[in-house]
Amino acid sequence: MSWHYHTCCVNSTAELIHAMTDAAEEVTYETFRRNVGGEALDAFAKDMKYDTGNERGGLRLKNDWHVSYHKSTYDGVPCYFLDHSRIEHIWVEAAA
Repeated sequence: MSWHYHTCCVNSTAELIHAMTDAAEEVTYETFRRNVGGEALDAFAKDMKYDTGNERGGLRLKNDWHVSYHKSTYDGVPCYFLDHSRIEHIWVEAAA
């Protein structure tokens, strides 16, 4: 299964976000990374100014207590999302 970054809550509707979060199951960082893909998650982390790779000293996405990871559906499509300081960033299953 392949996943791609789709949107975040500020670019969606309240109805879609509420339905997604109401049905969500929390998952671990490792489960999220394994399913979404390490490269995709590292690119997101880098865009969000987290340390990635061999960088040292800064905050890493997996260690940020403001972030949680979830599995759900978004607009009827399976998704994974991370909640970063109450902003949901959503990855959906790529079409085959």
